[in-house]
Amino acid sequence: MILRAKVLWFVIFTVVGGGILACREESQVVTASEELMHLDADAIVMGGEHTFTNEEGLRSAYLAFDTAYQWRDSVNTALRGVDLTVFNRNGSERARITSVRGTLDPRGERMTAQGNVVLIVPEEDRRLESGELNYDPQVGQIWSDSSFVMTHEGQTLSGASFTSDLEFRNFQARGTGGQ
Repeated sequence: MILRAKVLWFVIFTVVGGGILACREESQVVTASEELMHLDADAIVMGGEHTFTNEEGLRSAYLAFDTAYQWRDSVNTALRGVDLTVFNRNGSERARITSVRGTLDPRGERMTAQGNVVLIVPEEDRRLESGELNYDPQVGQIWSDSSFVMTHEGQTLSGASFTSDLEFRNFQARGTGGQ
């Protein structure tokens, strides 16, 4: 009985004492930015990833993002801090797209990247920069209605907009001016 009382007092002292000490320490308060406070999203995911697979179940793309915003009345997901890697059938990296923000339509895996968009195709020594880049894997096409600069094998091409297949075999640029 005396042992139980001592244990009980020890537990009470530890809990109360710990609570008093905790009150003395400054606690870190996590706050949301002003932009986030006024956002009307129904769901917000902080830091995430998604793997896309083709009809055979092979990985076709990997998407990582800092933040995702979803609304009940929309299929699309708004993304911040976008990093999309697209893979060849053999699993090697085909292309990588990074941007400040983007929009993903999961029905057809269409994506629009916006803000400091950079597309790198490592096998072809190709780099494309634009304010916006649209990607549609169902039709095998990328395009931009924004100005772009593309470097490929030491040559630079710039223009007002472009459309291309994913292999850059049928690249059509508008408002071009080579350097």
